[in-house]
Amino acid sequence: MIRSPFWMLALASFPALSSCVRHRCPSPAGNLSVSAFQLYPENADFDPTRCVAYFSALYNSSVAVYDPYQNTVVDVIEFPGLSGNPLLHASGVQLDPFNRLSVVVNAGSSFNTGGRDISGNNWLVKYSLQEDRVLWQYNLTSVTAGAYSGFQDIEHDRHGNTFVLGTFPTSLIRVTADGKKATPWYLGPRSDPITAGFTGLVNIGDALVVSNVTDGQLYRFDITSAQGTPVRIPLTTAQGRIGGPIDGVYLPPRYAGKVILVSDNVNGTIVLRSSDAKWKTAERLGVIPNDLLAQGGSTVASIQIGDRVYAVTEFFGDSQQIVPGTLAGNRSAFPLIDISTQVEQLLC
Repeated sequence: MIRSPFWMLALASFPALSSCVRHRCPSPAGNLSVSAFQLYPENADFDPTRCVAYFSALYNSSVAVYDPYQNTVVDVIEFPGLSGNPLLHASGVQLDPFNRLSVVVNAGSSFNTGGRDISGNNWLVKYSLQEDRVLWQYNLTSVTAGAYSGFQDIEHDRHGNTFVLGTFPTSLIRVTADGKKATPWYLGPRSDPITAGFTGLVNIGDALVVSNVTDGQLYRFDITSAQGTPVRIPLTTAQGRIGGPIDGVYLPPRYAGKVILVSDNVNGTIVLRSSDAKWKTAERLGVIPNDLLAQGGSTVASIQIGDRVYAVTEFFGDSQQIVPGTLAGNRSAFPLIDISTQVEQLLC
């Protein structure tokens, strides 16, 4: 691990490892504000053993380790040869079943150009939290010889295999747990020009649920199949799109697989329910507004900390005013909005 002193890391406050169980971590009270220069979080995951959150720092291609109880970034994980490269962005971040961290570091050109330029390498990085080092990294671009790009989100099966989601155009790449083999598990049709497709995914046990910004729908994949086949999940409460520019998908642990949150960059957090947690159909219960839209904030992800659920906000517009000598804008405060009460109200 390479430390990043410019974030004034308070390493002494890092929680000691313990025999914590899921949901043991305390719940913060209300909204939080993460003070970290140029954090720009694109995705997030919570570690119920260490009681910390991991945020992908988009423009610096690193991962911030955040202690919500001290309200402090206590560490920054950087990846040699990748972090600090102006051509790369960090997006998906998630713990795998073996307590390792999976991180997607992608070619920023795909997103900067809306799919017009999908050149550049994209990486899946596997990081050992116990050994404090990169175990391996796989070049996702090589799997399709550069025909598919825009990789941005991650899920795992119970064996530790990683499914990496691509957006330009739609794809799902399956990488074995040891990082030795990657295959195109599902490749969507290519178009000219290339348009955005899949944006986020969650594992519901025997299946993946994926969001598609093209038609604003959710799709289900049998995770045990040799090749992926998308099946649209019909809405029982309304027809049409579930949202506008939809992004990340999240399965809050407190709801036992029955609730999915879909982030909509403009509108906020969309709440959906499957009463049997099988997600053969879904109810669209409503949307929790993006209160930071007027300030340039885009809702990109959700995260549960303790028993509280938070919306993660990104400020993409700051990239137009990069601080000289750095890779990102001049922002140091990044809000986490507590949406727990609003979720509960929609479920009633």
